[in-house]
Amino acid sequence: GNAILGRMNIMKPTIPLMRPKLPDRQALEPYLAEIDKNRWYSNFGPLERRLEVRLAEYFDIDPCQLVCVSNATQALSISLKTVARSPVGCCLLPSFTFAATPHAAVGAGLEPYFLDVNRETWALNPKTVEAVLKNLDVPVAAVMPVAPFGAPFNIEEWDEFHRITGIPVVIDAAAGFDSATAGLNPVIISLHATKAMGIGEGGLILCRDNNLAEQLRAARNFGFLGERVAEIPGMNAKLSEYGAAVGLAALDGWSDRRAQLCRIVADYLDVFEGIEHLRFAPGFGLNNAVTTCNVTFQDPVASQIIDALREEGIETRRWWNRGCHREPVFAGCQRTSLDCTEYLADRVVGLPFHIDLDKSQIERIRDAVMHAIAR
Repeated sequence: GNAILGRMNIMKPTIPLMRPKLPDRQALEPYLAEIDKNRWYSNFGPLERRLEVRLAEYFDIDPCQLVCVSNATQALSISLKTVARSPVGCCLLPSFTFAATPHAAVGAGLEPYFLDVNRETWALNPKTVEAVLKNLDVPVAAVMPVAPFGAPFNIEEWDEFHRITGIPVVIDAAAGFDSATAGLNPVIISLHATKAMGIGEGGLILCRDNNLAEQLRAARNFGFLGERVAEIPGMNAKLSEYGAAVGLAALDGWSDRRAQLCRIVADYLDVFEGIEHLRFAPGFGLNNAVTTCNVTFQDPVASQIIDALREEGIETRRWWNRGCHREPVFAGCQRTSLDCTEYLADRVVGLPFHIDLDKSQIERIRDAVMHAIAR
């Protein structure tokens, strides 16, 4: 009996890493009733169009500058395919990111070329990328920077990079719903269930260049520009009316949801204050609603921390494993030196983060972390 209970404890941690929560049936009901009445289920229905208008208002852009999509990985691919300087060539991107980023490059017909991130920001620096370009002897079709874990980024810097170098830019801001801003180059945000504004599966593209936004809108619908004729490369990446229904209900509850997420951030910052040898991820701050809590340790102890917290029933994760260059499918991709990426891979740990966490659980996480460091 005890052995079975022991196995159950291992299988189900007492403090899980993440517990997503989407709008409930009651919140969805009026929108589902509308779908039943309209009998319009996909292909830019009234709910999807309304969601685009409301999201555009949230991001302070014109509705024609926001494009809803079935998921953010598809959005990255169609954006790269649309802006790339050539249909083949390299896409420069960080290795320190989720596997979706290089997969999106491959989906666009480009070859991932991994660059190193800045140790402090965990992101690509446009000036550093400019310097790297001088020593590359491969055709560069596009650059895909990543805003790590919803950290704010400077879109103007990347628009300027594009203006100076002529190299198209697509920003992967998957977790950036509460921090991203629109620029002249496409910015992609995920609406996956694990994100701050989640709908299950979905995403959106922000782009202040109206002509490019129109092309991206067509690219998510088989390349149809106006008429039902495929004029540019495209695929099926449309958001269904059911996804839009969840999105509208999620927006209805966004202010409460945002407050809950910011409360967890505040509790973490309070409980972990003053702990040496540890700091929070860039962008983890009081005014940014995120859904992950990543910390970096002074010493290369990530594996030790993960093992120690598992023994305490606390689930943790290397959200980005050890860098995409170490994923078997991307092991053969070209890359520059990745010293900072490997430095972070040995030190960054994702701690539990979800709206059910209370302060006493965060204190328990802190105590387990401190005990693990001291071992």
